[in-house]
Amino acid sequence: MILTDYYKGQRLTEAQSRFDITASTGEYDLFDILLINKLKFNVGGLSFNYVPRPDRWTGKKTDYAITKGSHNVTSVKRPDIETPFAYGDINGTNDGCIIVFNSDFKDTSINTIEIFIARGCRNDTNSLWDLFTDGELTHEVEALRKKAVTKNVTGKN
Repeated sequence: MILTDYYKGQRLTEAQSRFDITASTGEYDLFDILLINKLKFNVGGLSFNYVPRPDRWTGKKTDYAITKGSHNVTSVKRPDIETPFAYGDINGTNDGCIIVFNSDFKDTSINTIEIFIARGCRNDTNSLWDLFTDGELTHEVEALRKKAVTKNVTGKN
């Protein structure tokens, strides 16, 4: 399999940029450490932020990024703005990812973000994108969704 791990984030609070992990395969150690909530809502659970990419970041310019605190998880590259798909590479690793937004999204109405990790594919994200958009990874996507464990999200906003 090319896709190895899966994390599903959903907007559960009033915060426009926060997405709490509601399902995952739970096998990507970096996310299980990096995305942990230490304060406020869903303490002990996982979350990330989908935000405009800070201007201070160097490298390829993209409009959005997935972050946790001041840490860049991945810049979000959307080659086709007509589709709810994007790709990136996980900062500080050799891993790439495919990002899927809820199918009825618009810039201000993203409610679900799914991240599919492809370990070792950091330098092959264009090929990964091609395989995904050509439908060649559909069976892997569905297998990871089925393998995912639902997470209990608790706490007050």
